[in-house]
Amino acid sequence: MRLRVWVFAVVILASLTIGDTAYARDWYVSISRGKGKKGTKEKPAKELGNILGKLQPGDVVHMAEGVYLGKGDNGTHVITVPVSIIGGYADDFSTRDPWGKHRTILSGDNKTPNYQMTPALFIDLMKVAPRDGYPGKVVVDGLILDHGARNRYKTDKNWMIIRKADPKTGANPTPESGALVIRASKNGMFDKTPWDITVQNNIVMNSAPTMGAMSVSGYKRSTVTIRNNLIINNTGTGIYVGSKFAGAKYDKNGPKFRIENNTVLFTWKHDPIVQSFSGNAMDFDQSVRAVVKNNVLAFADRHLIYNPRSTTILLQGNVMTGNVDTAYLEFNTKIVLDEIEDEPDYIHEDSGDNVAKPVKVAIAPDWLKLYGSRVLVDRNAAEADIKAAGTRANDLRGMLGIPLRAGQANFPQSPVWLPRLSVDDAVKAGSVNYHGKGCRKP
Repeated sequence: MRLRVWVFAVVILASLTIGDTAYARDWYVSISRGKGKKGTKEKPAKELGNILGKLQPGDVVHMAEGVYLGKGDNGTHVITVPVSIIGGYADDFSTRDPWGKHRTILSGDNKTPNYQMTPALFIDLMKVAPRDGYPGKVVVDGLILDHGARNRYKTDKNWMIIRKADPKTGANPTPESGALVIRASKNGMFDKTPWDITVQNNIVMNSAPTMGAMSVSGYKRSTVTIRNNLIINNTGTGIYVGSKFAGAKYDKNGPKFRIENNTVLFTWKHDPIVQSFSGNAMDFDQSVRAVVKNNVLAFADRHLIYNPRSTTILLQGNVMTGNVDTAYLEFNTKIVLDEIEDEPDYIHEDSGDNVAKPVKVAIAPDWLKLYGSRVLVDRNAAEADIKAAGTRANDLRGMLGIPLRAGQANFPQSPVWLPRLSVDDAVKAGSVNYHGKGCRKP
């Protein structure tokens, strides 16, 4: 009898420890035949946004083909618990082909009255309380996140984004957020079950952030895998490798990233003139450990690898080409690819086989001509010869010993900036390897 009581107590204790994950379930979403909030395979929900409040830790959401605009066409989906989102299914969920016949596209509508600036998919785990106590597994697999329809363009040709709203026409501003953002903070069980985040087989396109078009930030001892994604035609940074762990600069417990077989193409500066940190294929936060292997990083308006926080990176077997400024920036030191194994202090000694081979992107020639016609301003050079304005205000500033205000430079105008790329062209660009590297059709 005592043995039976003891076994029963153990079972009860185990069920309490498992907590919410014991009730994790599969959800199904289909824009073409969904209705209601049951979210079953037989009666799927119509929109991911319609079931967000019902999701529990450990749930898996299966999304069928189609274009999803968010609740009220707001263009965004914000999830605050760890779940898996799997796209690319046929309507009956019998087969998957994420970049082919069954594309699951998260998009939006710029003129919606329910407009929001947040990413197309935002998994925000910053407020997970210790009492939740569940393993933190997150998967995003097989989605196409396209901000093209959310952006505001100068004309209906969609050649140049406009960042401000137009109250007269009802046009909203171009979103300043990335398209896919995941951020994880302290999980209640992180010492025993740290965050496990996988982002794979996705396309991120036409987004216009200051920072990461795809941004993933882990926490202490997190494991993050970013593989076989295409990040194409975005401003800011292609992939932002982040950390929400405020440990020491070189803390070995920082989040560990494995970034492999991704293709990052056409990363624009925030605008033609701004000279800040934007226009980089990859940007690394401090307190992360990163293996970057077999990726294609090409056509960045500034740097291919931006490492201003002196993070140690193992860089192996990547194709790196088409940068306007330099291949690698370490703090404020510009280093060309030929010297990337010799001169940096924070490129791991096992790095190697990174090459600058030409990349001929398989997309429409008309779009490539637009890309080639942009005007990229070197602001530092343009302002170098500007003299201080002869004003009374500058006379006073001179007396006080503070910098004088210079005149304004006449910057040339660009005829295009972040012209909208079609999903078909993006899929073409990402469905093949370049020199055996980068992503391919899943």
